[in-house]
Amino acid sequence: MATIVKMPKLGLTMTEGVIVKWFKKEGERVEKGEPLLEIQTDKVNLEEESPADGIVRKLLYEEGKTVPILTPIAIIGEADEPLPEIERAAAPTPQEQTDETEDYIKASREESDVEKTEKPDEVSDNPSIGKYGKIKATPAAKRIAREYNVDLYQITGTGPNSRIQAADVERYIQYTQTPKASPVAKKIAQEKGVPLKDIQVESGKRVMKSHVLESLGGSKTAQQEGSVLEEIPLTGMRKIIADKMTESVNKAPHFYLRSEVDMTSLINVREELNKSLEKDGIKLSFNDILVKITAKALEKHRIINSRIKGDKIQMLKPINIGLAVALDNGLIVPVIKNAETKSLAQIARESRELIEKARNNKLTPDDYTGGTFTISNLGMFDIVEFTAIINQPESAILALGKIQDRPVVTPEKEIKIKPIMNITLSCDHRVIDGAEGAKFLKTLKDLMENPLRLLL
Repeated sequence: MATIVKMPKLGLTMTEGVIVKWFKKEGERVEKGEPLLEIQTDKVNLEEESPADGIVRKLLYEEGKTVPILTPIAIIGEADEPLPEIERAAAPTPQEQTDETEDYIKASREESDVEKTEKPDEVSDNPSIGKYGKIKATPAAKRIAREYNVDLYQITGTGPNSRIQAADVERYIQYTQTPKASPVAKKIAQEKGVPLKDIQVESGKRVMKSHVLESLGGSKTAQQEGSVLEEIPLTGMRKIIADKMTESVNKAPHFYLRSEVDMTSLINVREELNKSLEKDGIKLSFNDILVKITAKALEKHRIINSRIKGDKIQMLKPINIGLAVALDNGLIVPVIKNAETKSLAQIARESRELIEKARNNKLTPDDYTGGTFTISNLGMFDIVEFTAIINQPESAILALGKIQDRPVVTPEKEIKIKPIMNITLSCDHRVIDGAEGAKFLKTLKDLMENPLRLLL
């Protein structure tokens, strides 16, 4: 029996994935457990293994396509066995995304059942027209045809049983609905990658050079308004960041608490610890020590290590601290699980491994899910102070600035130069009140200025 390969759900926030690369072509044999394709999720790129032995009979999506989770993307079977009639479908609803694959396939089939047409008595050689004049087309093909006012009777499908697919309709539109254009306009449009069908002209008029230049921002008006240098698709990681941050700001009423920390003792302790750990090949960063300090502070102020679930506030037992890591195409937060139980050396090793995996797109979903509190440090970018947006469903995030030498008035009323770090705690006011947040920040500051208290 043929096996339907579907777009997997590789993380709690994943709703769609991009097919980066197929490792097998149609007609090639694949073994169960062998890499079949590479998928870009909302966070990282991952290889997906084949769920069965057999021949890759059908790849339903090309490389570079974005596909909703649980959507069929390939069919694996033996050379002589019949294949199920399933094609690329519209994005599943949230309910469909939770159904089993078989239910989704059934829903897609029902949605793509042939419809009665206005030409039931016409006889046609088009194999895409079935008995009684019913057209055979996928839901996506029908949707595009309606949008562009295309007569499906004019198209011959390339899918199983000559079913018309979305690509067939798009190809038909490209060749039949492209406006006429002057030779110069065609040349410029081709060089600049501008589809002629996207250029607006009066009905019956040809696309001229001026129309193409205006679409590129080359007209006087466009120059005055400012032309577009580049358009970057809001997809993948960038899209999930946009969605999550917008959701966080709109859902959680943020308030911010700021403090200044004298880093003298922490700098000295780090230097001494690194000397003793050098023989083991371990070098502690400030982030490593701050993860341990933060875990200690969260143990004393459990409400900060909380989340909202429905109409309840859940104070969480494990302290899983995420470290925001900047990537070329966005931001990801690998998580150090149970940080309160780990030594500084363990935290240092684990954080190095996670950061390296993040920068090489090797993180697994387990590496970046389950966080209960996040630390974001922009000190290395010469940022003195900033406020961070809470990483939902967490209730707080700590923002760290750079360490600066600044004049400070001591308790003895003397002015001394001290290494100072600005820290900012963003809190979700639905969970954390100002006083609770302030107590946590005070405990955190005390531990940072007196790191030997970690031993108590």
